[in-house]
Amino acid sequence: YVLGVVSSLIFPVLGAPGVSALYVAAAIYVPLGVWMGLWGALAGYFSCLFLGLYPSGYSIVQSLVWAFADFFEALIPVLIFKIFRINPDFSIKRPKAAKLFPILISLGAVLLLLGIAVQVVWGATLGEPFTSFYVYSVYIGTALAGLGIILGLFTGDPKTWAAYIASVILASLISGLWGAATLTLYNFPPPLPAEAFWPVFVGWVIGDLIVLSVIATALLVALTPVFKRTGLYVESWWA
Repeated sequence: YVLGVVSSLIFPVLGAPGVSALYVAAAIYVPLGVWMGLWGALAGYFSCLFLGLYPSGYSIVQSLVWAFADFFEALIPVLIFKIFRINPDFSIKRPKAAKLFPILISLGAVLLLLGIAVQVVWGATLGEPFTSFYVYSVYIGTALAGLGIILGLFTGDPKTWAAYIASVILASLISGLWGAATLTLYNFPPPLPAEAFWPVFVGWVIGDLIVLSVIATALLVALTPVFKRTGLYVESWWA
């Protein structure tokens, strides 16, 4: 919830309270879905529900409907990994690739987070050159993480990486579609005008694709073995 609030306040999609161009909280929901099954999806729902109420200012009914956007964000990887019975293994099998892979993933995450920090501390108030640094760090960080994901697909467990790639794309699209539609087209009543649908949808999906590709990937690579060694890992839907 805290990450959702901070993201929506610092990187807002203009005219859409609660919507962020870089919704860092989404990078938590997808790993939670992979690790904790439907519990992760519930965490996403309640986080978005509270975000809708405050600071976004939507009504209880509007927030209850809108919150399914983040529920779906975590539900998609749950469905893909559980239905196809994929045991998540984000390790790399080939020695040479295993040396390059963590560099790509970690450097991509560091660049993105550094860019966000620079934009928050200096770019938002001082502008250039800090804003340009932020933009390029996002682009380069995402590109490095993307290369890491491709490397994982070809040198790691292909089922895990294919499922994860599908999860990132589908979670971003479905969450963005539900979120944008229930803010602008279908709610009781929609809190935003209908013409805001496309700006909200595009900003939502692109932002989610970035943070999921970079931050969620780093979290899954680093923490999946840790979760598997603890009682927090859910092998089925609920337990």
